[in-house]
Amino acid sequence: MDWPRDAWIGYIEGYRKAAGLMLARVAETGRDQDYLVYPFLMCWRQHIELQLKNLIIQCTRYKDEEVDFPRTHKLEVLWRKARKLLNEVYPDDTAAIDDVERLLLQLQACDPTSEHFRYPVAKDGSPTLGALPRVHMRLFQEAMEGVATYLDATDTGLREKINSRDDYRAAMYDMYGQ
Repeated sequence: MDWPRDAWIGYIEGYRKAAGLMLARVAETGRDQDYLVYPFLMCWRQHIELQLKNLIIQCTRYKDEEVDFPRTHKLEVLWRKARKLLNEVYPDDTAAIDDVERLLLQLQACDPTSEHFRYPVAKDGSPTLGALPRVHMRLFQEAMEGVATYLDATDTGLREKINSRDDYRAAMYDMYGQ
């Protein structure tokens, strides 16, 4: 493993690619959707959770603040923190960010604790996914790809901002010293 950016990318993209492979398997064979739907949903949820944590890290790095993301699996908590930071870094991007929020909150409602897509019962013994309707995997994939593309583009933009800032600082140091 030699990730060009950092270790988070392999995990983030790995879950996204795994979801895509499961969908391709179902589409290709017309089978196994009743079994693969759970890991498919979990892979998307995990992808989003990791990407939100990553964005929090990148935003705080850009702002030269101490990196401290919430130690939780709750997408809503992570999203609130990430959105606050994204609004500070990209103040004019409200329409796209509102669409992302709508989808993330729907995902959060289906699996609020990161155990509903993984287990038939929660830690307290209550059933999970009781109210989940049938999942159309292709439509779910399309919606999540939209969210993932936005989050990935935002990550790329943040990394470019950080690199440009760091290059500028290095040039200023070369010219003027401390």
